[in-house]
Amino acid sequence: MSAALQQRPQRAGRGGFTLLEMLLVIGLLSMLAGVLVAGSASLLKGTARSDPEDALLALMQTWRRQAVERGATLEVEPFKSLDDPDRQGYRWDKDGDEEHEELLPALEGVKVQLLGPEVDGAILLGGQAVEQPLNRLRFFPDGTCERMRLEVLRNEARRLTRSTP
Repeated sequence: MSAALQQRPQRAGRGGFTLLEMLLVIGLLSMLAGVLVAGSASLLKGTARSDPEDALLALMQTWRRQAVERGATLEVEPFKSLDDPDRQGYRWDKDGDEEHEELLPALEGVKVQLLGPEVDGAILLGGQAVEQPLNRLRFFPDGTCERMRLEVLRNEARRLTRSTP
């Protein structure tokens, strides 16, 4: 009878996770994070820039990087679109043997262009100096480029940004 009165020792309930369960969760989270990072990077690269100024600045960084990677001078020529004469585009030798063209996005009231470093060819029209855009811009293998200025016209407000090599 004394044995019947004795109670069995009770185990405490399981309140935590095992090491295997923790490693499994960490592994699944790391796989999910890898997929999300890769997906967001490709999404951000594929997003078209809607502002012509941002698009041109991004293109200039691309041209600079390509000149450094190839170890050769990269020449860029501006052109006007045949479909829409207000749209500016740029043509360059992408990888040594094939030409690449890219049009800047069109945005109402915004115009960007590359000008020479000095104001030597300015013509005064209606009280505003009108300058000829660059015919060619070169990026050198050391990461520098020819001196130039970036002109941005936003709803008739003009802003010039000087670029030093």
